[in-house]
Amino acid sequence: MRTRSVILATALLGGCSLHHRPAPPEPARGPALDSLFQVDQSRGDSVLARGPVKGMLALLAEDVVYLRAGVPAVYGREGARVLFAAGSTSAAVNVAWQPIGGAVSDDLQSACTYGLVARLSDAKTPVRFERYIAYWRRAGSEPWQIAAYSEIGSPPAGEVNLAADQLTPPVRRLTPAIETATAQVRAADSSFSDLAYRMGTGFAFSNTAADNGVVFGAPQIVVGPDAIRSFYAAQGTSTSLTWHPVYTVVAGSRDLGFTIGEYIATGRGPSGAAVQRFGKYLTVWKRQRDGTWKFLVDGGNPTPARESQR
Repeated sequence: MRTRSVILATALLGGCSLHHRPAPPEPARGPALDSLFQVDQSRGDSVLARGPVKGMLALLAEDVVYLRAGVPAVYGREGARVLFAAGSTSAAVNVAWQPIGGAVSDDLQSACTYGLVARLSDAKTPVRFERYIAYWRRAGSEPWQIAAYSEIGSPPAGEVNLAADQLTPPVRRLTPAIETATAQVRAADSSFSDLAYRMGTGFAFSNTAADNGVVFGAPQIVVGPDAIRSFYAAQGTSTSLTWHPVYTVVAGSRDLGFTIGEYIATGRGPSGAAVQRFGKYLTVWKRQRDGTWKFLVDGGNPTPARESQR
């Protein structure tokens, strides 16, 4: 099984291009992130051994937030199970995850990874390449679990029936210190959107990105503020983007966290009339030395418009 996964992972590395400018040197990858990369890569073996549903569920936390195209954000492991089961008939027989970057919180209990996914359905179908963002959490010596996950470039979900509580962010009890940090991250995300509205998407993303901040273009993975600025400049200004956070989680050490939110992209259709596209996102944030928060990686997928948005 590992041979097939290795073949997929090798092909996967050629399936997406990276664009970046030189960034300040970073310390060598520490043992915590190195071990997490191994766990991340092992997910392909889990799918092969357990099947597409149980294999995907194996590393998800009970309170996971899962983002798949075609449906709103799904909250909770049971909701993710319903989502996976609805699409299991068309699931790939072999999947490989290849992390290409990530970060670990100061207390070594929270982390993120992002990278590429290769899916092979059968010998006659070309390998499908996708991307992903995963936010991980563990308690003490317990194994890593995925607390938030965003598929990027994946097919939309099929017909799925989800309960109301599986589409609703949970209410969390927080210590005063974590509550303050959570409010700071949420405010950073809201200010990020305001900056995009006032100054343009490229300006906002390039100025809010960490030194090695990542956005997912199509098909590029764009790394660093300078490359992000150039990427958005090449896209033009025909589409505006606004968003708002709906769920925020911060690590116990208050230096890493994520936001889940909803976005609206507004452009012009062939007739010149305004056309809106809706979606959701996962953004991972890192507290900087000066106390400000900047994003490490950002990505999401489309969601059908709600009745109130039509």
